[in-house]
Amino acid sequence: MFFYSKIASDLLTHKSRTALSISSIAIGLFVIGTLLGMMDLQLGSMDNAHRQSQPSHISLILRQDADITIADTLKTIDGVANIDLLTQFTAQYKTPQSAQWQTGTVIFRPDYQSQRYDLMRLVSGDFPKDQHIAAERLSAQSAKLNIGDTIEFATAKGSEIVSLSGIIRHPFVKPPAFGGQLHFFIAPELAPKFGIPEHSFRQVLVQIQPPYSADKARDIAGKLRAELAKSGIAVNATLLQNPDEHWGRAIFSGIHLVLTVMAWASLALSSVLILNTVAALITQQTDQIGIMKSVGASRWTIASIYLSEVLILSLVALVIAVPVSWAGAFFSSRWLLGLFNIELADFAYSPRALVFMIVGGLTAPLLAALWPIWKGAAMSVRQALASYGLGADFASGGFDRWLERRATSLLPTIYAVALGNLLRRKARLFWTQSVLIIAVVLFIIIMSLIASVKLTLDNELARSRYAVRLGFSQDQAADTITPVVQGIAPTTNVEFWNRLPAELSKNGQLLKQSGSLGVQMIALPVETNMYQPLIVAGRWFEQSDEGQQHLVLNAATAELNGIQVGDTLQVKVFQQISMKHQDNQGLTVRPEPAPQGLPLVVEGKTVKPSMVRQAHHERLNLVSELPKNITTTPTTDWQVIGLYRWFAGSGYAVEPVYAPLSSIQTDNNHSFALLAANINNLDEEKTYIDSLKTAFAEQQIKLDIYTTLSKLEQRQFAQNQFRPLTSMLLGLAGMIAAVGAIGLSGTLAIGVLQRTREIGVLRAIGASSSAIFKLFMLEGLFHGLLAWLLSIPLAYLLAEPLAKQLGITMLGIHLDFVFAWAAVAIWLAVILVLAMLAAYLPARKATKIAVREGLNY
Repeated sequence: MFFYSKIASDLLTHKSRTALSISSIAIGLFVIGTLLGMMDLQLGSMDNAHRQSQPSHISLILRQDADITIADTLKTIDGVANIDLLTQFTAQYKTPQSAQWQTGTVIFRPDYQSQRYDLMRLVSGDFPKDQHIAAERLSAQSAKLNIGDTIEFATAKGSEIVSLSGIIRHPFVKPPAFGGQLHFFIAPELAPKFGIPEHSFRQVLVQIQPPYSADKARDIAGKLRAELAKSGIAVNATLLQNPDEHWGRAIFSGIHLVLTVMAWASLALSSVLILNTVAALITQQTDQIGIMKSVGASRWTIASIYLSEVLILSLVALVIAVPVSWAGAFFSSRWLLGLFNIELADFAYSPRALVFMIVGGLTAPLLAALWPIWKGAAMSVRQALASYGLGADFASGGFDRWLERRATSLLPTIYAVALGNLLRRKARLFWTQSVLIIAVVLFIIIMSLIASVKLTLDNELARSRYAVRLGFSQDQAADTITPVVQGIAPTTNVEFWNRLPAELSKNGQLLKQSGSLGVQMIALPVETNMYQPLIVAGRWFEQSDEGQQHLVLNAATAELNGIQVGDTLQVKVFQQISMKHQDNQGLTVRPEPAPQGLPLVVEGKTVKPSMVRQAHHERLNLVSELPKNITTTPTTDWQVIGLYRWFAGSGYAVEPVYAPLSSIQTDNNHSFALLAANINNLDEEKTYIDSLKTAFAEQQIKLDIYTTLSKLEQRQFAQNQFRPLTSMLLGLAGMIAAVGAIGLSGTLAIGVLQRTREIGVLRAIGASSSAIFKLFMLEGLFHGLLAWLLSIPLAYLLAEPLAKQLGITMLGIHLDFVFAWAAVAIWLAVILVLAMLAAYLPARKATKIAVREGLNY
């Protein structure tokens, strides 16, 4: 009976201590349950959604329209299980919420009801039919579109107003929040109004015969490209994807490694808080331990009492933390998955996280409390009854005496006493500082990671000395482009590049690429002053490379294939033969005039009615000679002269291989025009881009929206892509800081309990409430300042290797590191505020202790 009475008395008599202990355990369990639950819900939901979409193993993005009859030939290639087709192109549109013309992506499939791969699921309404279209789910949310709204498109035959009748989920779409365009879906019969043949396709979705392997898919993709080349069809990019793993898993896996570490670190910090609390409890109750021993209680009996109290506290904390962590994991996962266009509609939780919470929540506090409990229970009756507490060892060593002399001579008395109290119990000081230091170091490392991402973006953009890169739907002559761009202020220079699909192999084996959208050769002048990537081995092009078969290769791909500077690769380049674009009857296609009086607005500017043609699909770009046939150059040997670091936060990008323009140039037509211009901000850049688009629209030259980019806007998009990640990391740092603040508050609260008699003595000799309040507030501030000072050198040593590793693990990029000195100053302010908040309640409680209460404690 005494056993249970003692437990109940300890837990209920000091409710504030009990609440503090429960909150210390609960917050650690909440963090571990939330983070581990997020990991399981996210990865499981992503992979499940991926499998449900019947993902294609190979996706070939074509450079031009292909007749649907070609698809029958592709199905017969050895190893192909089946194929599916779709077409996507760019068009201008206006929504009810915006009066300006904007550029978006339009998609159509031969039959929405008979999709095989990369299934586009109907969320609400109907699939596109006749004049009714559908909007992609994220696009509808971003543009605030609803079923029944009307959308106006600029088509080959003028303005076309269509009705929105459905919302569709696209499994592979870049969110508008990250710079992606709005996506719309039309019926095949509406395609001719945009100048596109109804029975054509621009993308081939392929599943291979089981079993799936990346090497097997890569080999079959090469056969498909070769077969398309026979029909004069070039492939811009090739995407390979694992049918069992979502394409975003690699991104999340890197993040989850960090989350796992933080989850267990939070539980460890909570255990430290329990250790502090239990150690203080044993210190406070040494006289009770002595009395229990004097009446025959064994060491095990005493230890069982306090371990039972810890177990009860852990169970209560577990009951509180489990439902809260389930909610935190579910709603956080639903928000984050929503960015990847994955719905998590029904409530779910992670059984694995629950198991870890139960096991960790019960064992970690018991293990943390075992040492102080077992040590306290080992005291003899004489030690227990004569002791004023364990660990009150200040002024027992030479350093303590030296510090006491210096503090009393240099500081006011109350400051000196507060500093002495800080160092009074060194074991508790160590554990409290550990919690605060870990919080500070994590915050500075995360801020250094964010600053390093920003620096890396800035450095990459600094290596891009052009303001705008214009990509053309069809290669254009330099003599045609130069007068157009030079007539627009503030252009100062123009340079032309080419891009060509290519296959690279070594010793007869196709290279594995770090970018799974395939590889393309970027041919540029050897003396280019527009761009130079970061060379990590070898060198960049020089004048001596003019006309030579030299390559500068991505370092990651080189490492993947064991390639060194100086090695020779076999390269097959797919080049185009230009000829007049003809329709199926062999007749030259002429542009259809726009209806008279119909203006077209390009990025907010009105142009002549005849310029409505600029919204045509690439097949109706009638200014230049259009490619009809593709030729494959013989495989030749090229030497690798340099390796560059590729700035790509995801493997889903077309990997560039740089070569001298003079080595492959066969005519005066070019894929890109890079423009240097005097531009200082986003507004000036947008005005410049609008002027360029208007000028090219007037010349009926179609710009490729996917390869046309402006430097400042790209930087803003990149920052938007990193923002959810950095926000999550900052949130985690805040949670760690909260654990630290709770730990500090607990330490000070325990100090008030242990020094109740001392406070009574201070009261008896005339100490005022304000002096006692100030004493404990100063002790909290000294805790914060000490943690801050100790954290700076530790964070400085750890920030660079950890931030660089986090950049590789979480973002897939090698970061240019910079230490976030601003974070050091920010955290000084943060930790002082946290220290003051943590110290306020214990200090206020100390002022409430009366003389008699203190002396009788």
